[in-house]
Formats: sequence, structure tokens, C-alpha cells
Amino acid sequence: MATKFQPRLDDYFRQTNQATWQPKGADYEINVGDIETSGGTPNLTDIERYSREFAEKTLARTDTIQKDMALSLTVKSLTRETAQMMWMDADGDLLTQTAVTAQTKTFNNLKVGRIYDLGYVNTTINSADDDGTTPIQFVEDVHYKHVSELGKIELIAIPATATKLVVDFDADAVDAEDDVAVYGGMAGQGVFGTLRYYGISDIGQNFKIEFWNVRIKPAGEISLQGADDYGDITLEARVFADGTKPLKYRFFKVTELKN
Repeated sequence: MATKFQPRLDDYFRQTNQATWQPKGADYEINVGDIETSGGTPNLTDIERYSREFAEKTLARTDTIQKDMALSLTVKSLTRETAQMMWMDADGDLLTQTAVTAQTKTFNNLKVGRIYDLGYVNTTINSADDDGTTPIQFVEDVHYKHVSELGKIELIAIPATATKLVVDFDADAVDAEDDVAVYGGMAGQGVFGTLRYYGISDIGQNFKIEFWNVRIKPAGEISLQGADDYGDITLEARVFADGTKPLKYRFFKVTELKN
């Protein structure tokens, strides 16, 4: 059978976007990175009236009394911003440490395979021995491994007759210029701000979608050990109304982009 109308063969589309995140109170946006999938689910709560003015109760009216929306994101890029979303801490603390020299730490319960903490990071070992009258030396890579970044020592062998390990060490200063982030896990209720999508597909219509006021937090399990594939971060966002916007755009605004 012949078609009745002219077929529409040029209106197919692919949803491909870049997204940016604008933290609450900030005057800038940050590229979220590689988003594998994302979607939004509008939720409407209705009341309904089935009229009794017919032989059977008949739907006569529906009115929406509640609206909300949820977003989902699976992100392949682990950035400072997506880490804040994952750990639920947007305060931006940075690791600081005052430099120390010739600090001494004593470990008494020695056993091969145990890991001992010096209490500082970025450490340098000056000496390691049993502090005896005639000190028995612990040799790096023979008796212990030193992980400077963590400030930890792993015991791999114990010299004969040694019953304790006394470590003399230095530790470098760490300040804001080193830019080492520290997160308080679940310190907040998520991160708050504006999430924007910018269509980049070369097939079909693209849009700019602006969610003014969202809270982003992990969606379910936070992956702590991955498999063989690239890692991803699964997030969810709750969309809140923005009272500063026109009523029509209080939840979000969609603007066509001309390719």
C-alpha cells in the first residue's frame, strides 16, 4: 500500500551530550567528562475523579498535585568534581603537613609481613635499627620496604636477635600548592549546583538542557575494586525547583541548538 503522506526520513536523532557542572555559588562551569549514559525520569502524582453521572464510573478529570524528577548518570571520568559527587563532600579540603626532621618512631611487635605507619606522608628514612648498645641495622629492600608517599614501612625480614625497630626519619611539608584533596566520606548529603547538557550529535536535533538546582550523590554501591574494564561512577540527581526562574522554567529549561 502506498504511503498517504510524504515520509519523514531526515528527522532521526542520536542523544550525545557533553555536560558541565556549576557548583552552588560558583560563577564557572566544569566539564563533567565522559558520560556513558544519562537519563531523566519525570514523576507526576495525580488525583483523578471518576464521575458517577454515567452508567459506569467514568474518568472525567485528572489533576497533577505533585511533580518531581530524578536524573541518572554513569560517568567514566574520575575528576576532582566527580570524586566530590562520589564521596559526597564538596568542601574542597586539601592535605596539609608541617615538615619535620629527625623524628623517631619505635615499633615493638615485629613480624614479617606487617605494615607500620610513621604518622606522616612523603617521608625519608635516615636510619632504621633496634636501638641496642650495638645497633642492629635494618636495611631497606632487605629487611623492609618503604612507601614514602604513604609514610609506611613493610617488614620483609627481621635481623637475628632484633626485638624492636626504631626509625629515624624526615617528612616534607605538604601545603595547598601540592593540591592533594581530602574527602570526608558522606560528609554532606551530596553536592548541590547546576547541571547542564550540551548536545553534540551530528545526527538530528541538539539541545541545551539546564537543570538549575540539583543534588548529586552516588546511586547505590560505590565501586572500591573494579574488574578488567574501565571504571565508572554511577550517580543520581534529584531535581529541585528554582524559585528565581520564571514559573515555566522552574525545574529545567530546554533550548534548541542549531547545528
